[in-house]
Amino acid sequence: MSHESATLASVTIEALAPEYFDQVARWLSDPRINAWLSSEWRNRAIDKALIAVVVRNTRNQLFLVRSRQQPCGFVALSDIDAVDGIAMVWYGLGEQALGGQGITSEAVRQLTHYAFSKRGLQSLYAWTMANNGSSGRVLVNAGFRHAGRLRNAASSQGRPVDRIYYDLIAADSRR
Repeated sequence: MSHESATLASVTIEALAPEYFDQVARWLSDPRINAWLSSEWRNRAIDKALIAVVVRNTRNQLFLVRSRQQPCGFVALSDIDAVDGIAMVWYGLGEQALGGQGITSEAVRQLTHYAFSKRGLQSLYAWTMANNGSSGRVLVNAGFRHAGRLRNAASSQGRPVDRIYYDLIAADSRR
């Protein structure tokens, strides 16, 4: 087994428990992470009370990502609409030293499997800022396809940038 295969085999996701709210809040407060998120998360300090509110909202579901049993990031479903069977996917690698190992792509794959097989969702989508190519690669590596572009729909470093949308449907994930 190669090093990358061993790393990916040791990636797990689990429901975000209260004892990790503070750690996820610290990660989300890091400008290297929150600079790429929507405006309600960007450029601000996040506390564990806000994470608790987000977790209690039934339209969200957050998961802790572990690599080799160590907490290293999060993946999430937001805007869950059980009637239409759709949700938005978002994620962050809190431990930057682990970047480039495929951990986040594997965690997103596990999240999509959960969303389709356990939640019964039919469609997932995500977006990245056009200047965040690594996040787009995470999604493509997890099976998502390019779905479109909204011009000047986000702000990055004080300038408008395009949002690049990706999607994955349950039928495609089984192939």
